[in-house]
Amino acid sequence: MRWTYFIRQKLKVAFLLFCIMACSVLIRVLEDKNVKSISHALLSMYDDRLVPASDIFYMTEHLYAKKFLMFRFLNDSTISFETIQHLGLQMEHHNQFIDSLLNKYEKTYLVDKEKLYLEGFKEQLNRYRLLEDHLLQASALNIQERVKKYRDSGQAALDRTIEGLSALEHLQTQVGRDLMADAQFVMSGTRFFSTLQLILSIVIGIMVVVLVLESKSVIKKKQPFNLN
Repeated sequence: MRWTYFIRQKLKVAFLLFCIMACSVLIRVLEDKNVKSISHALLSMYDDRLVPASDIFYMTEHLYAKKFLMFRFLNDSTISFETIQHLGLQMEHHNQFIDSLLNKYEKTYLVDKEKLYLEGFKEQLNRYRLLEDHLLQASALNIQERVKKYRDSGQAALDRTIEGLSALEHLQTQVGRDLMADAQFVMSGTRFFSTLQLILSIVIGIMVVVLVLESKSVIKKKQPFNLN
């Protein structure tokens, strides 16, 4: 019967339209998820990569400043208890900045490898600090002895500390590249979903038009001829 055919055609059209709506909703949900992932990645790049990178840069500057001060002190021909006290005040100034930046850096998001590198840097920094403090706590009686000990091991320890911080900086840069690669992958997925939505809409739209035209063709064929 003709009415059953019309119902079948309408059900087909309704089903195809439902498919368009379902696909659109699903793709919209996936796109929202991807947008959130991209937003999180960009925020992480700023909060956990760019800002900490500047902190590492400033820590490196303070370490090099300490190295310069110590170099100037060790090459001073008039080393005295007063010069050591003055050096101690200068070193304390840089140490406070380094500790502040290090505490700030520890609160950022770090991958396991970064945590491992950070612990290694902190251990090296503490070992150097012991040598530095041993020198700065010298008295008028043992200045030359402690200066000699620092020359033997302190300078090399400070260089290793700077190298450890440099390694951490390089690792952080690599992790930042990985985050950018992940964000680009998510963005490509978003473009794919948008393209898929467009293709599905076009294909299903064509199918709907074909069904409508087919139903009209059937109606015309089944219309009775009017004989005058």
